[in-house]
Amino acid sequence: MTITVRELLELPGLGLRLVAGEGGLDKAISWAHASELTDPTPWLSGGELILTTGLAVKGTPARQRSYLKRLARAGVSGLGFGVGFGFDEVPLPLRRVADADDFPIVEIPYPVPFIAVTKAIWAQVAEKRVRDLQLSLDIHERLAHVLAAAGGPADVLEEVVAIAPGWAYLYSPSGRLVAAAGSDAAPSLDEVWRDLPPGLASGTGPTSSGTVAPEGASLALAVTAGGRHEGVLVYGKTARFEARDRLVVHHAVTVLGSLLAMRRAIAQAERRVAGDLLVEAVEGRLRGTELARRLELAGLGANRLTALVVETDSQPSEDLVLAVEWAADRPGEIRTAIHEGRILVVVPHPTATQLAEIAVKLAGVERVAVGDAVPASDLKRSYVSASLALKAAPAGRPVVSSRDLGSYGLLSAQPREVIEGYVSSVIGPLIERDRERGSELVASVRAFVEAGAHWEEGAAALGVHRHTLRYRINQAQELIDRDLGDPQDRMEVWLALRAADLLQA
Repeated sequence: MTITVRELLELPGLGLRLVAGEGGLDKAISWAHASELTDPTPWLSGGELILTTGLAVKGTPARQRSYLKRLARAGVSGLGFGVGFGFDEVPLPLRRVADADDFPIVEIPYPVPFIAVTKAIWAQVAEKRVRDLQLSLDIHERLAHVLAAAGGPADVLEEVVAIAPGWAYLYSPSGRLVAAAGSDAAPSLDEVWRDLPPGLASGTGPTSSGTVAPEGASLALAVTAGGRHEGVLVYGKTARFEARDRLVVHHAVTVLGSLLAMRRAIAQAERRVAGDLLVEAVEGRLRGTELARRLELAGLGANRLTALVVETDSQPSEDLVLAVEWAADRPGEIRTAIHEGRILVVVPHPTATQLAEIAVKLAGVERVAVGDAVPASDLKRSYVSASLALKAAPAGRPVVSSRDLGSYGLLSAQPREVIEGYVSSVIGPLIERDRERGSELVASVRAFVEAGAHWEEGAAALGVHRHTLRYRINQAQELIDRDLGDPQDRMEVWLALRAADLLQA
């Protein structure tokens, strides 16, 4: 806490007068120290007001000029010169150097003791500290009241700009606008987001950033809670910041961190409940009107829903699931779960493709499959079509859909009994042998067929020697009485393998 030279001169009862260095009136005084040493700088830390009767500057003008230069280089904020002891007025050489260097010199009348100046400075500092503490308490109480009244981020920002007029944006870590408030003079959302330092938004870089320009000032602060990065608050105004502005922003960051952390905890609980429901639906344990009713209770009341299956480069994390949710325009309208090592997302039909195209750009996401749009009571069908699209589509395609089903689409149009009969008649013996002996005939036949009957490619896909693959294929051909070197027989087996995938799905 400090007092400026200008504020010191305005204190009543001291009769202080500025005699030189007017350009330094706004320098902050952190301490008042009386010293008659010729060179007190080894014992100074900067920001002091040195009080002297002039004993240290008796002598030549050169000595006086050197004395003042030393104080200025040490970061001293000003010189309080007591007249009536060795000097009737401040020496002219001191005043000339002070004017040239904007180093303020304050004349202290003879009747005023230095201790009175020191006490006056510290009384003002203490009063400022009390005012700032009261202001901080008032700001905290106003913002905490918003939180206690179940207000949201937008309510907090509205209170921020009510206390400190300006504008405020709250972004999610991915750059989505969470809330905004303030004047029409605010810059565009994209412009503010673009100007943030790298890593500030994601939590991997600095935790704050400030700008000062002719058109105004801004301050960006990371919003955190419990060591977790929740977003970024950016506050700005068309003028220089005051102490109140900075206090408001720092208190707002604390309140927003608590608010977003609570919301995340609630969202995680809702996600777990909704996730269990989605898993029951796609596994076929819940269906029909009961499924539709429970999905509506979970916030998925749209007429038609779409399942998205997100493949990741590793086991999906909670953070990645959250990032997928934030990628949606309205994250509250989607539900997610982790199922069989992939992220399952259920969304209202019109937003499915858009979300898939955004999600596939997230770090850690490899591919996204968009299922058929279906009534809520038939959600499993959408999940099956998305899962099969991942199998059928070329590996390099980031977003796939039911249009990529190919033969799966043709097979799925057949009654289940027909598909089961076809699988049993063509590759049933292979399935039975694998089940009885733990062999890998079905996998070996699949690798060989998908390699176009090329031994080297098929063996490489399985990770075995080509002679091992040849032995297994000979066994398989004897069991199913088909020649996998014949294109027609190979096509029938390939279709049977696809049909088996469909039954499993």
